[in-house]
Amino acid sequence: MAEEKLRKKIAIMEKQLRELQMEADSVKERLQKTENNRDEYKSKYLQFKGIFQRQTGTFYQYQALSEQSKDALSGVFRGESFEEFLACGVQPGNIDTLWEFSRSQALKGNLADIDILEQIIAYFVHLYNGTNKSPILAFQNVRPGDPFDIDLHIRTQTSKAAGTISKILITGLTNAFTGETIKKSVVEVE
Repeated sequence: MAEEKLRKKIAIMEKQLRELQMEADSVKERLQKTENNRDEYKSKYLQFKGIFQRQTGTFYQYQALSEQSKDALSGVFRGESFEEFLACGVQPGNIDTLWEFSRSQALKGNLADIDILEQIIAYFVHLYNGTNKSPILAFQNVRPGDPFDIDLHIRTQTSKAAGTISKILITGLTNAFTGETIKKSVVEVE
């Protein structure tokens, strides 16, 4: 009789063990799905974070411009919000105005904001090109050490009239289809 009780108890315990094992398997399966979802969301989060950081980074760069530059560009960038900044900056006419302002600053020797302005131009050219089936604008392929060419470059007032390019202040723009120069690079010539 004691042996019979033990067998029944063992059978009950084995049944409970199987049920607990099934429950553990179910929990493991849910945990795996949850971890997969977490990984997927984390990947998407990092992707969106990267995009948003680039966009907001450009906006914060604009905010770091001197008050003089921001005042001069108030006709290009209307409003104060990030969304207004993007909407204004991606317009072709505003890219042109921004580039022309940068050119004039470089030629006047006002170089404090030039690096930021060039990065902002590059960002908006990239965004603008992204709104088309194929790129419309490209940047001139110009490097220090290249010979100065009046058809491709504008030299600063302190530069020599001829020679090699020592520094690129503002990279010029070309037609992405034809390669035709739209805006000449502003360079220093030694």
